[in-house]
Amino acid sequence: MTSPSPSPALTARLAALSPRQRALLQARLAEAKPQERLTPGQRRLWETHHAIDGRPADVVCQVVALTGAEVDLDELAARLAGFVRDHEALRTTFTEADGEIRPVVRPDLPPRVTRAHCATAEEAHAAARDLAHEPFDLANGPLFRVVLATGASAKEAWLLVVVHNLVFDAWSFQLLLEALGRDAGATAPTVTPFSRWARGQETWVAGDAGRAAAGYWAAELADAPPPLPTDRPRTGTTTRTGARVEFALPAEVGAGIATLAKGAAASAYAGWLAVAWAALAEFGGHPDVLLGTFTAGRDRPGAESAVGYLLNVLPVRLREAGDGSWAARVRAARDASRAGLRHAAHPGELIDVPRRVPGTHPLLDAVFVFDALEETAHTLQGAEVSTTDVDKGVARYDLTLAVHPGAEGVTGWLEYDTDLYDEVTAERLAELFTVAAGQASREGGR
Repeated sequence: MTSPSPSPALTARLAALSPRQRALLQARLAEAKPQERLTPGQRRLWETHHAIDGRPADVVCQVVALTGAEVDLDELAARLAGFVRDHEALRTTFTEADGEIRPVVRPDLPPRVTRAHCATAEEAHAAARDLAHEPFDLANGPLFRVVLATGASAKEAWLLVVVHNLVFDAWSFQLLLEALGRDAGATAPTVTPFSRWARGQETWVAGDAGRAAAGYWAAELADAPPPLPTDRPRTGTTTRTGARVEFALPAEVGAGIATLAKGAAASAYAGWLAVAWAALAEFGGHPDVLLGTFTAGRDRPGAESAVGYLLNVLPVRLREAGDGSWAARVRAARDASRAGLRHAAHPGELIDVPRRVPGTHPLLDAVFVFDALEETAHTLQGAEVSTTDVDKGVARYDLTLAVHPGAEGVTGWLEYDTDLYDEVTAERLAELFTVAAGQASREGGR
């Protein structure tokens, strides 16, 4: 079947376009095209989902407490449905045919919204965890699930949000909270479809900047250190069953590390990254450490309003600690992270180097997460909003070290794959980290 030829009038109008107008038209036509293939990040998530039989390793699971005002749950449900209509990623499912996985944006795919009652935070967390462990049907959806729950009093309610990472990330969760709390008459920001961002990423990777970034990462990791030691061998298969060792440090430790970082013209992130480096170097017996770190993937114009999986997991290589002082270690961590950020648009999954880690990520076994507890205060229908990331009993990586400095002190956890590590080993690594944090803090406080 052939396409009809354009009319003579349309042909004449197209011929009359200036080069600039023709380029603009071609760009707009390209934007209208659907996403034809998974992004590299989505492909990794797809493969992981099937490798671990659908366990919720790559699932956003958040408990949102709404306190101090009565919340109309019917209105909240309507807002949730509107958010899904506005963002194509949440109406996307994934079909597989002839070995190809294709995203399919559906014109209408409402979120799964159920009602419940949670008298305590423990009940809310348990309900969210159960919701995350229900299997996801990637071919039919929906991949966005919500429980709206009444609380112990009229001025307490719960919003439990569970979404597969194939269509959602941490930044997307913040966009959701902003949309739910926006005044009814307020103008919503312009939405960037995920498919547009995905096409832009593909174009960037194929261009000069993408090739330069690929060259940078290949050189940076050419002789990368081996993965960290485990209690049991990595076999290439894992259930990604996980557990966490939690830790807490006093506020003065966080303040000392912030002072240390400031003295090195570095961010608090670099200060804590240096602490993680020291702990992992001692744990692994090797001064050269490769860690994964998260970048938002939202540097291009319009990306800040896109809902979907834009997150990029990139390596940061830490190897030259200078004179051995904490200040020198922080400066080295600062320089390493800044160098990588200049090439942060390159998908981590496309980094092609000899180092390979059996499991669910081709390159990384350990990941560092830094989240200063200074998030924007949200309200929803007059209620105060507080959020908690739920421990789902899984491990996204072999090891994940998360640090959350705040005004009241520093909290954190070490998540570990129980197929690879024993609890006593995880506890020892967490202790190495807290001891190193104390040492760094004391140098910063001098």
